[in-house]
Amino acid sequence: FCYRSCWGMAGPLRMASLLSRLRTAAISPWLDGAASFAAPGGVCTARRSFAVFGYPPEKATRRYTGLHCHPGKEFGYKNPRKRQGKVKRLPNVKTRPDDYHVGASTDGQFFFRPPYPPHVNRTIEVLPPAGAKINPWPTKEHKTYRMRWRNIEYTYVPQLQRKPFGHTSQRWTGPVTRIEHLGKGKKQETFISHDKRLLNF
Repeated sequence: FCYRSCWGMAGPLRMASLLSRLRTAAISPWLDGAASFAAPGGVCTARRSFAVFGYPPEKATRRYTGLHCHPGKEFGYKNPRKRQGKVKRLPNVKTRPDDYHVGASTDGQFFFRPPYPPHVNRTIEVLPPAGAKINPWPTKEHKTYRMRWRNIEYTYVPQLQRKPFGHTSQRWTGPVTRIEHLGKGKKQETFISHDKRLLNF
């Protein structure tokens, strides 16, 4: 009979699919990949269908996946053996179009302004600029770019991140500190933020 042939197998399959979805939704998203939980019919196991990151765990989305951590190692390895007391040498990344922003000039026009302070790779030795054969500043130390206006100064050293978050313009960040020079060699330092990207609205 057509009713039995159509609904005889489709009915149980649909019911099983619905129960599996409800069972997966009932699991906390921060459980491990193969998490056991108590069900009305006994103890069964289910596998998470999405990834989590951070602590407390958050659900990873297509736009933001967070920093990758090995499962069970959110706080790092117990006995790390790599790069003990050494600074990791990061690759050189040229300035990209997304790093520029629109700025006003003195004659009332607008142009694309490069980032300031410049994105300098301080994990390697001082090298000539891109395309130059001779270093115009033959020094062994990287330049220090000051951001000061009268008695107010901000210190910010861009640091290359492991990977961009959300947008390529957010690849460089670092702590920001405000320094107020009070005169006679006295100054007052105020820690603004540990991440410069949080100050961009």
